[in-house]
Amino acid sequence: MNEKQVYEGIYDKVAGNLAAAGGVFEYGRNTFLCDVGGHPQRVSVEKYLGLSNLEFMEAVYVAALKRLPDRRTVEFWEEKQGLPREEFQREVLGCLANSSVAAINHICLADNPYFQYRRGLRQRALGLLYGLTDKSNLREFGKKLPAPVQKIIRKIFL
Repeated sequence: MNEKQVYEGIYDKVAGNLAAAGGVFEYGRNTFLCDVGGHPQRVSVEKYLGLSNLEFMEAVYVAALKRLPDRRTVEFWEEKQGLPREEFQREVLGCLANSSVAAINHICLADNPYFQYRRGLRQRALGLLYGLTDKSNLREFGKKLPAPVQKIIRKIFL
């Protein structure tokens, strides 16, 4: 039994248990199987190319953003599902490559036949900006400031 068969069995078991309990597995089977064993920051687009348009969109969103697309996003891509496969995939990947979430989390869309993914200035700046606006980091920095400075900051921001 190979690794893929093991994960197929796991998916089938969980989906069966959920169905018996009246629930539905949120991920599609292909979405789950494509994402298994992948690096969290390096999405190998190559293994998603054979999926149908909507399966491709769902699977790549899960791989890159670590969540299912929201309802509005699904509706947007459902309107475009009639596009030829290559055009649809290029648009989805372009959207993800330019997203702030991918930039902040340093997601790389590797093995992409449509365009060469490069982390440009925008992605690097967004990643740095996130580090500066991360509340836990700012809170730790603020605790190191003198008490009078902390009081002034509280008056301004709170």
